[in-house]
Amino acid sequence: MNVDFKEIKDYFYNNRYNNNTDRKYASMFEKVSQVIDENDILYFYPKYLFVDEQTLQLYFILKNNKFIKVWINEDKRIVMEFFNINKIKSVTYECPLDDYGDYRLTLLFEEKVEEITFNSKEDTNEGWKYKFDEAICSIAKYFAQINNHRY
Repeated sequence: MNVDFKEIKDYFYNNRYNNNTDRKYASMFEKVSQVIDENDILYFYPKYLFVDEQTLQLYFILKNNKFIKVWINEDKRIVMEFFNINKIKSVTYECPLDDYGDYRLTLLFEEKVEEITFNSKEDTNEGWKYKFDEAICSIAKYFAQINNHRY
């Protein structure tokens, strides 16, 4: 069971009157939906979902080989950064020997972009960790299966 874009988008939309954070994220999902067609999403990863003191970041892998990072900057503007999958220089996947550790996926791009790390323990709360474990594993599987000449 992967992390579902529509499920999380609907959660923030339905809770947008609860507090400023939910309202802000509902708006972010709405703006993303104006640009990204949900049918084009292969993988979705909401880094810092339900993590206090962290601002939610959204990551997408689309069918057209685009990798997208979405966040809210200091000016309270939604920023969408688009990359080609073939600009990823290396992918590192780490998983526990048993069922009790955290899963990690680190992407390193060719350009001067910072390293992007998905960590199932740090990126969400305990109740959602298992979904993040599975999402990271699925994304790793995707990178393992795409043609080598792409990254």
